Amino acid sequence: MARPTGSLSSARLRILSCASDLFYRKGINHVGINEIIDASDVAKMTLYHHFKSKHDIIAAVLDARRAQRLEGIQAAMASARTPRLKVLAAFDYLAKIINDSSFRGCAFINATVELAEPTHPAALISTQHKQRMIDEFEYVAARAGWPNPRLFALQCQLLWDGATAAAQINYDPAPVQAARHAVETLIRAAQSEPMKIRSTDA
Repeated sequence: MARPTGSLSSARLRILSCASDLFYRKGINHVGINEIIDASDVAKMTLYHHFKSKHDIIAAVLDARRAQRLEGIQAAMASARTPRLKVLAAFDYLAKIINDSSFRGCAFINATVELAEPTHPAALISTQHKQRMIDEFEYVAARAGWPNPRLFALQCQLLWDGATAAAQINYDPAPVQAARHAVETLIRAAQSEPMKIRSTDA
């Protein structure tokens, strides 16, 4: 007899939540299927009903994290009024992530390094996520009329990832503030250059 759809959905969410926590805390390669089954309190058959393999779980976990992170960045930017403050709000959001006691670095970078397979679905999700973040910064810069918005966005992303990695390695959130100061320098440089269109509230 088939289980109700709601029950299956609840089991899937529980599997993803537990797997996400285990992967992030212990590393993908150090977590096995049985540990995920035990942590999520589901039967093996239930897990394989939702996911064909551990690789499918990894990809689903990264995709869920991608959606959550993008939502957080967009919400932070939307809460600010000017282009300058939107960009800085993204880095303030990063500071909250890094100051959380559960912080263990960038889940996307960690996964890509651990998997060491550029064609793995999770690695592709990580790449797409980073590109989407660049797009978000570029959109703000373009709307503000700042010159070279793509370059500006790439620089912001480099500062974001660099600060995240430095905070992880040094167990210190200070790199995020350093990155934020660097972003302010980039913004001032962008605002000082001639431009065709410029937001009046930049």
